[in-house]
Amino acid sequence: MDRAVELFEELSKELLSKLGYHIVKEDFDMRDAVDAETVDLCVDFKDELFLQPAYSPKGITFVECKESIGSNQKPLDDLEQSIKHANEDEYHVKRLDGKKVTGGLLLINQKATQIDKDVINNAKSKGYYLWDQSRIFFYAMKVFSHSVLENWVSQNRLGIVLNEEIMKNQFHPEMFHTTVFVGVRYGEQLDNVEVYFSYYVDCLKSPTELDSQHDALHTENVKIILDDVYHRLEEINKKYYPRLQKSVTIEIHSLSGFTKDAEFNVKLYSKHQNDWSNVNALSPKVDEHTLFKYATIPWEAVMDFAFSKRTGRNTKKRDQVDDELVRIEKLFTKEFENGVRDGHIKDPFTEHSFRNKNDGNNAIAGYKPILLAELTEKTPIHQRLLIFSRTRLKEPKINEIKKIIMEIKAKQDFQYTWIGLMSGSGFSWEAIEYNKSFNEPGIGFGLVDAVTKKLFVNKETNEGKKLNQMFLSECITS
Repeated sequence: MDRAVELFEELSKELLSKLGYHIVKEDFDMRDAVDAETVDLCVDFKDELFLQPAYSPKGITFVECKESIGSNQKPLDDLEQSIKHANEDEYHVKRLDGKKVTGGLLLINQKATQIDKDVINNAKSKGYYLWDQSRIFFYAMKVFSHSVLENWVSQNRLGIVLNEEIMKNQFHPEMFHTTVFVGVRYGEQLDNVEVYFSYYVDCLKSPTELDSQHDALHTENVKIILDDVYHRLEEINKKYYPRLQKSVTIEIHSLSGFTKDAEFNVKLYSKHQNDWSNVNALSPKVDEHTLFKYATIPWEAVMDFAFSKRTGRNTKKRDQVDDELVRIEKLFTKEFENGVRDGHIKDPFTEHSFRNKNDGNNAIAGYKPILLAELTEKTPIHQRLLIFSRTRLKEPKINEIKKIIMEIKAKQDFQYTWIGLMSGSGFSWEAIEYNKSFNEPGIGFGLVDAVTKKLFVNKETNEGKKLNQMFLSECITS
C-alpha cells in the first residue's frame, strides 16, 4: 500500500474512533465473493461525549478511505457489492452479531472541486455519504476543540464540560445541523465564573452542492446562536454561583463559512442582541477570530495534533452534573474529616477533639450529612459537627436549609450543633443574606464554598465566632 494511502487510512480510522465510532472490524475480508473487495473499516456509532454527525449513515457502516478518487466510479461499485454480499452471506451476518450493514461512508483526501460531480452524484444515488477534506477537517477540529475545552476546565477546582447537545432552536434544519459544547470553570484565582460555548454548524449537503457563497451563515443565523447562548446562561447562572458575574466566550465553527457582515460585525451586534446583564454576564467575547470557516488546508499534521488526547474526564451528561458537584463537595469535606481526625478542628470551648462517626441513621429533615462528628465524652458540653451537601438539597434550597435548622432546634439533643453547608456551585444571594443574619442559640451555621474554600458566617454572634474559629484551619473566611 502506498504510504500516503496508508497514512490517510490511519488518520481516518483515528478520526472516526475519536468522534465516537466503534471500529467493529478493520480490513473486513469478503472472502471469495465475486465483485466484492476487502472493506477498509466496518464501524458503528457508540459514544456519549459526542453526538453522531448528522451527515453520516446510521447503524453498521462500511467505510472506504481514499487518498483520491477523481472520476473513478469503481470504489462506489466495490462498496455496493461488498455491502450487498455482507448482508446476503450468512457467514458475514453472523460476524456482525446478526446485524446488517445499513450504510456506506467514503472519506476522500481531496477538495470537493477535485472530485468529479458524477462520482458525488453516484454516491448520493446509492445513499452513501462522502466526506471531502473540508468536512473531515471540520469533524477533526470538533475533536480537537473538545480536548482543548477539557484541558481548559481541568485547571480549576470547578470544571465541567457538558456533553455535546443539539441546539434547541435549529435554523433551516433541512440544510444545517447545529450542536454545542459548554464548558464552565471557576477557582480561587478567577474573578468571574468563566463559561465557554463551542458551536458546530454542519451543512447537510453533499460536496458538489455545498456552496460557501450561498450556504454561508448570515447575521440572522448567528443571532439565533446568540439567543441560544442567552437561554443556556439563564440555567448556568442559576446553577453555578448565581451571585458572581459570568465571563462568556463564544466560538462558532461553520462548515459553510460566514457572510462578511456576519463575521466582521459580530463583535458589535452580539453586544446588543440580548441584555446580558439579565443573566449576570458580561458582553460575550466573540469576534471574527472566534468564527471558524473550513476552507481546505494541509490538515494531516493538524489531525496528528488534534488526536493527541481525548480524555472525557471532565465532560458530563446533564444528569451527571449534580454527581460531579457532590464529588467536589465531598472532596473538600474530606479535608474537614481529616481535620477532625488530626485534631485541627476542635471543640471551641475546651479544645477537646471531635470523633468522626459513620452512623447510618442520622438523617435530619430527610438529609444525611456528608460528615458527622460528635463530642460527648470528657466534657460537659455535648456537641456535634454536621456538614451537608447543598447540591443534594431540593429546590428551593433555602427552604430545605430552614427545615434542617428547625428540626435541630426542635430536638435539642445536643447543647451545640455546628453546621456547614458545602457547595460546589456557590450560593444564592438569598442564602448569603440568611446566613448573614443567622442567630440561633446553640447553633453555628456557615456556608462553605468547596471551590474557593471560603467560609461565610455571621461573626456578630457568639456561635458564628466559634464556628469561624473551628473552620479556620480549612477555610478562608469571607
